Amino acid sequence: MRSRPRLMIRCVTLAVTVALLPAAAHAQGGSGNDGFNVTPTGYVQLDFRGFSNWDVTPGTGRLNRDSVEIRRLRAGLDGQWKRMTFEVSIDPLDDDGVFVKDAYGQVRFSRALRLTVGQFKVPGTRDYDETARRLDFPERAALTLALGVGRDLGARFDGRVGRVNYEAGFLAGDGVGRNDRSGMTGASRVVWRVAKDLEIGGSISAGRTEATDTDSQNGVSLRAPSGYRFADAVYVNGRRTRLGADAEWTPGGWRVKAEWLRETDQRKEQGLDYEDLPAAIGTGFYSSVRRRLTRRIDAAFRYDYLALDDANGTTAFESVRPRATDIRARANHAYTAAGAWTVNRWIRLIGDVSAERYTDGRSAPRSGDEGAYFTAAARIQIELP
Repeated sequence: MRSRPRLMIRCVTLAVTVALLPAAAHAQGGSGNDGFNVTPTGYVQLDFRGFSNWDVTPGTGRLNRDSVEIRRLRAGLDGQWKRMTFEVSIDPLDDDGVFVKDAYGQVRFSRALRLTVGQFKVPGTRDYDETARRLDFPERAALTLALGVGRDLGARFDGRVGRVNYEAGFLAGDGVGRNDRSGMTGASRVVWRVAKDLEIGGSISAGRTEATDTDSQNGVSLRAPSGYRFADAVYVNGRRTRLGADAEWTPGGWRVKAEWLRETDQRKEQGLDYEDLPAAIGTGFYSSVRRRLTRRIDAAFRYDYLALDDANGTTAFESVRPRATDIRARANHAYTAAGAWTVNRWIRLIGDVSAERYTDGRSAPRSGDEGAYFTAAARIQIELP
């Protein structure tokens, strides 16, 4: 849990920054630079959560979402001049502990080619591409949070050719600030608009990890949508690859999405005698449907699946140790119903109720009990002027 003095300092810093943004934008408007526009942006999300009959304390390492918390406190600047754009955004409450979220410049050569340099979202899942201020649920899909890429430093080409949008980049890692960050990473994503209301996409990334005995485990840890960690990280060493596929269908007032992601981490020389161990494999899937009931009210439902195993079959030596020869298979199933009300341009309310089950009772919130575990969440989102 973040210390209160540190949190207060960051909140004050952000408040001062937000207060100065309109002044900065006004100053640019009077600078006389034709076509040079700067727009301040920002929003705050306040969350309330309830965990029914859980034996885990909210806001701890095991259950990282608190009963009451400021989920996001985001502020930034968007700018444009001729064919160049830039974005800078900060968030003192970032889960990865990174104060600066986005900081990049982009040059548009043509519809088919743009170049982005700086810190930005690594090309990855459809769910991660969506801004956090417009999510159908309070939290992103479990596969995005546990297995997906983050933001990092690098360069990226993207554009549109016919009905195909593409992104391809080379970055310093796959998630700056994360304990499980890989080294140099190549990542790409392609989306094909099959029809006016149907898109199919795919993504791939590859990087390398390096395990160090003096550091903590550098593999991924898996958390359910509630924020409960049911699978701890293991040591990984070697190549890391991600493969993803997704689809979105938007007929009328409906929005139907499905996405699959698989992450494979090699464990070279991680055995007791420095032998190679079977690769660690994380697999995630979700499907969701949203219905627009009125111009301002939406209802949605999502199913999440998230699992950890290794490349070999189950043996008598399965374990949860950081260098287990056979990683004990664990998975989570979550069912979430949500509703959102856009009150006006400044305020959005969103809430959900979910039920989770765990395939390994020993890793569940109540030891030996696979569930179901119920949670409820409510969010107040306020746009900053």
